[in-house]
Amino acid sequence: MREEHPFGIQLYPAMVREETLPGAREIGNVHGGEFLVMEACDGTISVCDVATGHCSPLNRDRKATEGFLAAFAEYLSSGPAAPAPVVMTAAQAAERLRAFRDGQVRPPVLPAGKELSHRVRLRKLRKRLHAIDRTATGPDSWWRGLIEEAENDLL
Repeated sequence: MREEHPFGIQLYPAMVREETLPGAREIGNVHGGEFLVMEACDGTISVCDVATGHCSPLNRDRKATEGFLAAFAEYLSSGPAAPAPVVMTAAQAAERLRAFRDGQVRPPVLPAGKELSHRVRLRKLRKRLHAIDRTATGPDSWWRGLIEEAENDLL
């Protein structure tokens, strides 16, 4: 049984390891195998592009990778549910666009619930990621794109 995490990352159970590259073992994949999650003999984790063979450092060890995935899962689950898709006619879409251009469209006020504000969720995420593996949060990090999407409230 393989465990599914956010962002299409799937880690195999800790005991399942496949020797894929010399000195590295496959411990999971991303997007069903488009990328491989690899553990080097020193325990560091990286993500390798199957098509190009390019590898990017992920975390210092598997525990840190699991911690990052858990932190992102908590961030995602503590926010509001994604809005349902809206279907409009061409005339409705044109009217909505006109209202947007005129500054008449306002974000809906969501009813108070158990969801945390984006600011609080982001602060908790940053703090947790930093505590788990500070080096994996830098500008050259594989995680950087996901951190930026969280900062911009796009996740």
